[in-house]
Amino acid sequence: MEEFDTLEKVKELFKNAGCEGTENCYFLALKDNARAKSGLVGGMEYPYWGLLINETENGLGMFYLNLDKFTLKLKLEDLKIMPNSYFFIPNENIKKITVKNYSIFNTKTKSITIKTNDGKTHHLSVRLDQNVPPYQNDNLTKFIAKYSKQ
Repeated sequence: MEEFDTLEKVKELFKNAGCEGTENCYFLALKDNARAKSGLVGGMEYPYWGLLINETENGLGMFYLNLDKFTLKLKLEDLKIMPNSYFFIPNENIKKITVKNYSIFNTKTKSITIKTNDGKTHHLSVRLDQNVPPYQNDNLTKFIAKYSKQ
């Protein structure tokens, strides 16, 4: 996580990738394996454990995050950016983004669904009480307020 553990490092990562807007919203989200495609096809189409996201006024820039070691419990601190994994989804290719409670019994975890016009769907989950990385809570709160399902 050292690559993106501070706001300055994250800004530099996205700047180097050409994903810099006047409005930037940086946060981490984990793949929701319970809702995501599974098996060989799902693993090839969505080859990540999580995403480092920058939402700009032009769309979503993302880096794939994976583990470099086997673990029974996934922790944000163990995630690393996959080399050459940056991709960008422009606003015109985003069909829909929704954020809702993960379940009626768990309001601290949110489910994020990003649907694109090419038929892909990224199923993600985030916890509202994550203090790692330090920029997570403020940016995530803004993103959730913008896309929460009413």
